[in-house]
Amino acid sequence: MDVDLSALRAQAFNYLFDAVVVTDAAGIVIDWNCGSQQLYGYSKEDIIGQPVSLLHVPEDSASITDLVISSVEQHGKWTGEIRFLHKDGSIGWVESMCVPLFDNNQQFIGALGINRDITKRIEDAQQLLNLACYDQLTQIPNRHLLMDRVKHSIERCKRLSTKFSLFYLDLDDFKKINDTYGHCNGDKVLIETVARLNEVIRESDTLARMGGDEFVLLLEDIEDNNDNSHMADLIISALDKQFTIDEQKILLNCSVGIATFPDSGDDFDTLIKAADFAMYKSKRQGGATYRFG
Repeated sequence: MDVDLSALRAQAFNYLFDAVVVTDAAGIVIDWNCGSQQLYGYSKEDIIGQPVSLLHVPEDSASITDLVISSVEQHGKWTGEIRFLHKDGSIGWVESMCVPLFDNNQQFIGALGINRDITKRIEDAQQLLNLACYDQLTQIPNRHLLMDRVKHSIERCKRLSTKFSLFYLDLDDFKKINDTYGHCNGDKVLIETVARLNEVIRESDTLARMGGDEFVLLLEDIEDNNDNSHMADLIISALDKQFTIDEQKILLNCSVGIATFPDSGDDFDTLIKAADFAMYKSKRQGGATYRFG
């Protein structure tokens, strides 16, 4: 029985589960299978003759090209996990392998990419990371992530002979809000508190929730206590405005304790304890103020 091998190969190519994209030497798509149409959303008629960069997230395109070229030159293929852009504008992730194509004279004529959708796997991993490292109410880092960032800051400051500070913040009389207006309204106050604090801190700083109404701010690149005092004043001023709960206006502020590396300690636990102790000194002064540990 005669078997048309080319027809069988074409059929197998079209019905592969993975998305297979074939380009010429200039990066123009010259063929792809049904798996590609399902993954990217373009029909074969839509995509043939278009640059393969159409499938990349624009800001990733240049780096992907550089990675693929250097890897193919060194190893004869490239594998990696990259973002892709669907026809509808949504972004996903693929596990991709790209190999060069040569003619009978070993001249480079194009590339073949095999791509598998891993969007759900990436999203699940990100969700687990979010649960492990971020406070679910306020969506800011939790104690675990703060600890990791402080350890990195310690290593960096030791290497560069610089300083950083930890601000321990505790809202004054927050228990009265929960008792009077309920925990749901208390949560709203916590969320607004974080929003106000994020308006005054720098992008390089880390605001973390320790639990309840306690927060810690990791303040990088501190020159002296003037920097600390300036930030503490900004924090207290940001909270020194009325909060609205059930159409009622209430006043709320915080007590702040400040510990600086390496003066107050050289590890996370020592620094946190020093900042916490300084915060309680602020409490004893009546709140809405700060003290150094």
